[in-house]
Amino acid sequence: MNNRLLILVAGLLMMACGTQTEHQAGGVVETSEIAQLVADPLHYEGTVVRFEGVISHICRHSGDKMRVVQAGDETYSMQVMLGEHMNRFDVEDEGREVMVLGTLKTQVTNLDELDADHEHEHDEDGHACESTEQAIRLLAEKGIDPDIRPYVELQAFELR
Repeated sequence: MNNRLLILVAGLLMMACGTQTEHQAGGVVETSEIAQLVADPLHYEGTVVRFEGVISHICRHSGDKMRVVQAGDETYSMQVMLGEHMNRFDVEDEGREVMVLGTLKTQVTNLDELDADHEHEHDEDGHACESTEQAIRLLAEKGIDPDIRPYVELQAFELR
């Protein structure tokens, strides 16, 4: 009887370790590969995500962003923006494995393709759409495919 109970508990623990979604204070954490996140960034927008990879680049000028590539497939990468937790990333960490936890955000990078008759306010950086969805809708009305750049606002990371 004890052996059956032990096997049942071990099985439940193994199943729990394989789940893709975990609950965390303030929301749901999606554990994904970078390839999944960049393939459908709007699905994950505003979601706290966790992924692992290798730091391929750290900004030398500001130190406030790094690029993380998917381990085993450098085709896929994600820009990680430094949160308020520290002043800058250390460039000596390039090449190290890292686990990243943060909120996935998106930015439409080709808003400058909209015509001058575009009907909402512009900020000093150009267009000031209220959301990625609004920007995509405006581009679609003009027959322009949106260029969506996903990035992660860092909440925590762990070097391995």
